[in-house]
Amino acid sequence: MSPGVVTRVRRSSVVGALAASVVVIACACGAVTEGPTPASSTSAAPTTSQRLNSDQCRETPPKGQIDRSGSELRFHKGSIRVALDRIRPAADAPQANQANRTSVDTTDCLGFPRWGSPAPDVPPDTLLFVFKGPGTDGAQIEFNVGDLTGGVLPPVGPVRPTVGPLDKPIGATIGASVDGAYYQASRCSLSISAMSKKKAAASFTCPATTRSDSNPLAPDDDVSHDDPTESSTATGTSTGPTTKVVLSGWFSVEP
Repeated sequence: MSPGVVTRVRRSSVVGALAASVVVIACACGAVTEGPTPASSTSAAPTTSQRLNSDQCRETPPKGQIDRSGSELRFHKGSIRVALDRIRPAADAPQANQANRTSVDTTDCLGFPRWGSPAPDVPPDTLLFVFKGPGTDGAQIEFNVGDLTGGVLPPVGPVRPTVGPLDKPIGATIGASVDGAYYQASRCSLSISAMSKKKAAASFTCPATTRSDSNPLAPDDDVSHDDPTESSTATGTSTGPTTKVVLSGWFSVEP
């Protein structure tokens, strides 16, 4: 699937989910939604987008069964934690950091609750997990279901095709909207630690992002296309145009 097609699928799916979920959001603004509880931490998952300690974005997601069929997935609760590292090239870094070639200027760790349709499947061949905070803040993860299934077709009748364990990361497209800026990357590495009817969880890293004028998490966004060229740098909000923005983090959702 080309980046332009993926963008149109993503924007259509998210805007459709917004229309279906507006009543739920209006009624649940005071509710508490439980998120993932990783074994490595006892911190509570956020119920709205909020700034978190950067260590919370580096935690290991929970593990569970990985059913590579990619079918019958429905998730109503959970959250994502996404880190945005703003990195300056060595030429712009203080002299003390020249040996390291780069300098991490700021790190934002944010949490967003699961949002939208409980079913992540977007026909014909994509799984999309959306997380939303107040306003246009949020994040989304999408990947080709064939990468999960290993290209094996779903079961037909009593015949259930088999495929080996998923023991390596798969590719994913990931975006995060923070303070009105949407950062996206189409070359992310997604390490799935659970994927079944009981739980889905994964960690991710995106070594290169681009800042897009088109924000699929903004329902009134009328930009019809994204920049088709992904760059290794994105404009930072506080450190100038040479700042590189890197995404990483993890998510966990349950029925």
